[in-house]
Amino acid sequence: MRAFGDQNMSWQGLRDVARGQARYWPTGQVNAVYPNGDGARFYATSTARYPEWVWRYYLSTGDTATALDHYASTVKAAAWLWSARQPDTGLLYGLGDTSNGDPVYGYDLSVAADTVSNVLSVNAFARVAQLATLANDQAGATLWQGRAAQLAAAVNAVLRHPDGTYVDGVDANGAQSPSRSQEANALPLAYGIVPAADVQVVASHVTSLGIDVGPNHGLELLRALAAAGGPDDMVHTLTDASIPGWASIIVAGGTFTWEQWRPSDLIGDSMSHGWGSSALAAIQESLLGVSFMNPDPDGTVRVSVAPPTSGLSRASGSVPTVAGPVTVAWERRGAGVALDLEVPANASALVQLPSTEPATTREGGVPATRAPGVAVFPATDDRAVLSVGSGSYRFTSR
Repeated sequence: MRAFGDQNMSWQGLRDVARGQARYWPTGQVNAVYPNGDGARFYATSTARYPEWVWRYYLSTGDTATALDHYASTVKAAAWLWSARQPDTGLLYGLGDTSNGDPVYGYDLSVAADTVSNVLSVNAFARVAQLATLANDQAGATLWQGRAAQLAAAVNAVLRHPDGTYVDGVDANGAQSPSRSQEANALPLAYGIVPAADVQVVASHVTSLGIDVGPNHGLELLRALAAAGGPDDMVHTLTDASIPGWASIIVAGGTFTWEQWRPSDLIGDSMSHGWGSSALAAIQESLLGVSFMNPDPDGTVRVSVAPPTSGLSRASGSVPTVAGPVTVAWERRGAGVALDLEVPANASALVQLPSTEPATTREGGVPATRAPGVAVFPATDDRAVLSVGSGSYRFTSR
């Protein structure tokens, strides 16, 4: 969806996952992978990712009907995850991945309650709460938002090292794992679980490890760096060819992202795999500055356009939507920025521009307050905030 504007294959994939749940998993799990000959096989983390997939599809398409069609199956998935909770710690047990023959980058698979599956489940419960709101199920929204908060509190109470970073999990007796892997720390950042006071400590730990997760967590690694306010770190991570990662694939002559940074023919690792390519979403969100907002009730696409304040001096590109491409080109000019923006018909954009003098923001050479089709909102955090409908715009700020 993010690269080519496709929604049909995502729609079909979601439908087949729900059908697989109905066929194989009355208890609520979903099949581990895209539909193939494996039949009934699951990883708990795949089940925990399912509500996120439904929600991202909804944001990208405005297809409320399909989101609501999947509400019941996401509730079943979340209920199965919650059934693994042990009241003494409040954590979910027995949901961790196995290696499946792939590298685990130091992540401790021996724990009884692992950090990653618990963090993914916090996010799953929060997404189900949002789907409940979309379905006008206020009781469901309250229930699942409450469970998300309970589990997040348990993660932060039980799974943190004294310095504020996260361990990989706890054993059956409650003893913490000695490992504090990048995976166990990037995901709490990416999903907004880290307490504000510890964000920089966790971010520093994640950054210090370079790329120490597999491509399947590449998107979360980059979102973690972005959540910590580090577009500079994102750019470095994406372009450092001295370590296994995206840049090293390009240096090696690769034209697609790989299933593993060092693929193995012995176990059939693919050299054209979607795991690593998911980094594109983080590039669009945090470096180009375009992310999807909740669509209007009628399905109208709404995007946020917010160029980063550091990391790059300029960027250009387009993000496909069901309404057509949102095209952006921005260039930093001192403390301000120049932004060219094209918004397709049946879409709108919330624009945020770095500016220490928001009142001087201009569109088409005139003050934004007087520009046709531009609504100006109160500035926040040294950013000018504007809303526009479809059309072509040229903004400048300082």
